[in-house]
Amino acid sequence: MKKRFNKLAGALICIAFAAFMLFLKDKVDVIWSMLCTFASILTPFIYAFAIAYIVNFPYRFFRTKVFGKIDNRFMKKVNKPLSLVLAYLIFLAIIAVIIALVIPQIAENISKFVDNVPSYIKSFRKTTTEFTNWAQDKYNIDTGLIKEINDTVIKQINNLGKSLANYDNITKIISYLTSTIFFLFNWFMAFIISIYMLVSKEYLCMQVKRFCTAFLPTKWMPTLYEIVNVSDDKCGKYLVGKILDSVIYGLLCFIGMVIFDLPYAPLVSVIVGVFNIIPFFGPFLGAVVGSILLLLDSPNACLIFVIISVVLQQLDGNFISPKIVGNQVGLIGFWSLFSVLVGGAMFGVVGMILGTPIFAAIYTLIGRKVNKRVAMKGENAERVLSMSVINKSSIMNVKAKPKISISSIKADLMKDSSDSSDDSDGENSETED
Repeated sequence: MKKRFNKLAGALICIAFAAFMLFLKDKVDVIWSMLCTFASILTPFIYAFAIAYIVNFPYRFFRTKVFGKIDNRFMKKVNKPLSLVLAYLIFLAIIAVIIALVIPQIAENISKFVDNVPSYIKSFRKTTTEFTNWAQDKYNIDTGLIKEINDTVIKQINNLGKSLANYDNITKIISYLTSTIFFLFNWFMAFIISIYMLVSKEYLCMQVKRFCTAFLPTKWMPTLYEIVNVSDDKCGKYLVGKILDSVIYGLLCFIGMVIFDLPYAPLVSVIVGVFNIIPFFGPFLGAVVGSILLLLDSPNACLIFVIISVVLQQLDGNFISPKIVGNQVGLIGFWSLFSVLVGGAMFGVVGMILGTPIFAAIYTLIGRKVNKRVAMKGENAERVLSMSVINKSSIMNVKAKPKISISSIKADLMKDSSDSSDDSDGENSETED
């Protein structure tokens, strides 16, 4: 009776699940809008988690490495609040420097770029006209395609300048101000929430542990802890190190451009530093964007910037990045490229940035499972892995170890006892003789 009830319950669950999926098929837009609304509500908490995770590194450094080593009763009381205040002061100082120094320079560069768009168009048209005339006279090449590309590029540059300069429409201004206010409000709330997160970090972690222990099987908990530790090691440390490496890369680029008196130094340095966060393709993409901006101003400036970018990429790849980031991901070049391309195709720029550390965490977890299962197979697995050529004869030579059962052990014991009894009977007969 119980088996029939279980089968009936399973069938009803399957039918209900199928009906639910059919219902979702016709309500995809409604469900997606609900998910987007829910995600927008959680936006301050997502930002807060990101801020708290980044600030946790200096907070933990001050609490354990600096004030934690001072054996003083008063210091033990103020260790946590003092470490928290210093960590957030460092975070706010970095934000203040960016707002006070970098953003005005970027705004000035953008304004200068917009003002120079007509001269850029004139210079580009003159250069392309000279090139098309030279190609037609020298090699008698049909320049129709070149002229078409020329007109398209000029049109796009002109549209870019108009879009950057056109803020006269009152509707656009109101929309821009509204979105800016909501953006700043979300980040302000995220900053406040992140403080509460760090203050209650131990309590929140214990609540999550109790919840998982209450509703998940106990045998799953070691695996869950391993996933969390590997994700923190691969994702957290890599991202923090990569951000620090990108800041240093951008500063070095800015110093190099100032030394050679290149235009748009703050704007190009910020672009290069932000693109450097993207693994594998980031430095190259940043150099391309910066080269295009400088090419519109001067070909000589573009050439100097390309040389600076090549030198910086070699310096960062061989010295700076190994010292700061190290080999946190533990991936070969093929898997790094794979993770960047797949992450970018699925989630855009965010996927390109987070694809490598997330894939590294998955790669590490799967690798540990594979190594464990290979080790369980013992010598046979080692012999198979050591084969240089896989063929039928070599595979047939690998014989599995015979399984030892309780019945075979009993038979061996009975055989040993019978042999020992026979030996004792033979010894008794010899002594009687």
